[in-house]
Amino acid sequence: MTTIQNNIKVIKNENKITIHNIDNYRLQFIDGNLILERIIPFIDEETLLNKDLSYSNIRECKINGINNNSNRYNTLLLFLYSDMEKQSILNHTILNIREEEINRRGFKYYENLGLSIQGADSKTILKEIINISKIKNCEIELKIRLNNDEDIYFILQND
Repeated sequence: MTTIQNNIKVIKNENKITIHNIDNYRLQFIDGNLILERIIPFIDEETLLNKDLSYSNIRECKINGINNNSNRYNTLLLFLYSDMEKQSILNHTILNIREEEINRRGFKYYENLGLSIQGADSKTILKEIINISKIKNCEIELKIRLNNDEDIYFILQND
């Protein structure tokens, strides 16, 4: 199997090529070449972080191609943290995190992590999700519903 740009998975054998999720693409033939154009394009990280993410939520989430039922940024972030060493989280986080148990001044203690994490806005949590995904070399695909009911699609591929 070969994965090419924009998360198109292609399976080749001698007589056929299979492209998964072809319904997500518009097909064109130009000069004898098959051109696939994503119907709803993914936006890049800069464009994503320039959006107003207030009151937005996750509609769909895949981590390394596997569906994840997280529909809130905090839930997704805690999932990403769940298999990390405490020191690795502390070394790489962009959030305000403490090792002691704190449940005031916006902090919440997570016993399973042994860490207190101070709350942050949607954009900051999403930055941390991207940050931790890069550190863990995870591929993340998100469909996000903005407060104005616009759906946006973001994919982070680590090559």
